[in-house]
Amino acid sequence: MANKQVRIWAVGLSGTAVSLLIVMLLVSYAFPVLASPRLQGTDYPTMTPPSVEVDTVAVEEVGGNADPVVFTGEKVGEVIFGDTSVVSHYPDGATFTVTIETEQELDQVTLFIRYPHGSGTRVPAGRGDGENEWVAVLYDTSDQPPWQRMDFFWRAIDLAGGSTETTPQNYVYSDPTRVWYRAANDQLELYWFGQDEDFAQVVMNGMAAVQERWLLGFGEPLSFRPIAVVFSDADTFGEFSNAGAAGNSRRAGFTSNDLGMTVQRFQELGFISSCPRNPSPVEQTTEWLYNYMTEVITHEVTHLYQFDKNVGGPTWFIEGGATWFSLNSVRAGTGLRDHTEGQDIPTLQGTGPGGGGNIPNGCNAPGYWMGASFIQWIYGQYGMEGIAQWFDLISRNTRMDDALIAVTGKSLAELEPEWRAYLGYNPQPFIPPTEAYQFPPTVTPFGQ
Repeated sequence: MANKQVRIWAVGLSGTAVSLLIVMLLVSYAFPVLASPRLQGTDYPTMTPPSVEVDTVAVEEVGGNADPVVFTGEKVGEVIFGDTSVVSHYPDGATFTVTIETEQELDQVTLFIRYPHGSGTRVPAGRGDGENEWVAVLYDTSDQPPWQRMDFFWRAIDLAGGSTETTPQNYVYSDPTRVWYRAANDQLELYWFGQDEDFAQVVMNGMAAVQERWLLGFGEPLSFRPIAVVFSDADTFGEFSNAGAAGNSRRAGFTSNDLGMTVQRFQELGFISSCPRNPSPVEQTTEWLYNYMTEVITHEVTHLYQFDKNVGGPTWFIEGGATWFSLNSVRAGTGLRDHTEGQDIPTLQGTGPGGGGNIPNGCNAPGYWMGASFIQWIYGQYGMEGIAQWFDLISRNTRMDDALIAVTGKSLAELEPEWRAYLGYNPQPFIPPTEAYQFPPTVTPFGQ
């Protein structure tokens, strides 16, 4: 799931109509409407990522010890910052310790943290036990995942108001409780435990395979290198998430735009699913697991692209888009065709479908299936050029529907019946009527 704030234009009902018309004319001029549909009624070919094998990925062991990480100090003006010692207490945070020598009496010392996407936090430091020692504790609750990468620096302010800052240095919040594997290249930094080293090669091959599609769709690479962290099971995943014994059955991980990372867990093999598109227990091999987790990681990295490039919209667009760009070809394929006469799917209009409920064949998360299918349908008609133009307009704060009109010449309300007919449903979706607001009864005064 993505955690994303999207900025959209709010169009009023007054004099802004003229401005909107001008904008739409400019958009239409810049992005001429693409050709009409090329195929009717048959499944469009899925944009199959190329079979890519990157160079052998080096794997190293990390974590498993609580030794301090020491960063070299520096002299800034007349203030001497000694070496900074950082000790990870994961899942209970990390302690930063520094000595500061200055002729001026210090009023306050603060530890500043900056994450890959530019956000950050600050932690006030207190006096330590040693002479001129200052200590700051990052994360005083156990709700932060390990292997976060961050820049840190100190700021010291004396009683006269003078302020001094150190040069930022990079720290990784490690897990001292166990040994992990780590692999990295230009596209991903990957941490995992509980599975063999060859998991890394499968993931990196998958990342390379989707890279072309990301570049074509979003126009440029991420502005940072994403991090993927994969726990071995639900119990270890629950260590940092405060899930507790009852919450450990939760299967979903999370993706943080601020941290530039996705945190997941390996799926247990042998599960039974009501979705006919999922493999049976005997088909759930280690090879399947590695490919499945690669689908998950590429899905979540797509969410990081959406945030980084400001491509937002309703849930079905966000989750369907991440599904379509990932290596998950099942949901982008023909799953929505598994239905009998009279069965239906919700409309894409309004807020559209989300993650709750099922599609006609019993598979859950309609928004994922429907969003991926609709984007695949747009791709089948208008090609990758259409996808790229659609996303580019959205990234520049054009509403999703207005961007569709600029690219296709049709609104979502006009396109949806064609897409539904392509899937074999009644072309006209059922749109629940907007009911008039009923004011609640007024409370009777004085309890009478």
